[in-house]
Amino acid sequence: MKRWQAMLFVPILALSGCATSSDKVADMPLARADVVCVNVRNINSFDSIDNEHLYVKVQGEPRHLLFTMDANCFGLNNALAIAVKDRFTRVCSDTFGDVVYRDLARGLESCRILNIEAVASKDDAKQLVEDRKAEKRVRQAYD
Repeated sequence: MKRWQAMLFVPILALSGCATSSDKVADMPLARADVVCVNVRNINSFDSIDNEHLYVKVQGEPRHLLFTMDANCFGLNNALAIAVKDRFTRVCSDTFGDVVYRDLARGLESCRILNIEAVASKDDAKQLVEDRKAEKRVRQAYD
C-alpha cells in the first residue's frame, strides 16, 4: 500500500467508527470544544424566549440548551408547535439544522439553527439572551 493511500484510509475508518457507535452513546448530547450536539429524540420540551432564541430541555447531559436562530424567525415567540429538523437524528451547533414551527398567521415556517449552547436552566437561558441584547444595544450606541 502506498503511503498516501494509508493516509486517506485512516479518516474514513475514523468516520465509519463514529457512525457505528452504540445506541447509548449516540443518544447522548455531546459537548466538545464549543460544539454541542443533541439527539432530536431526546428533546422533551421547547420554549421560545423571543423570535430568535429557543430554550430546549432534553434527556441526558446537558439537560438545558439555548438554540440561537440564524435570523429573526417571525412568529417563533407565539408558535403553536415546534420541531427540530436535520439530515440526521442528531443536531449540532455546527451542522445548521432547522427549527420548524407553526405560526398562527403564516402557517408552517422554518429557521436555521445558528448555535446551540448548554445553559444551567431556563432562567439562565433567558438571562443570557437579555445580557446579549443589552450588550448589542451598547455596541450600537457607540457605533
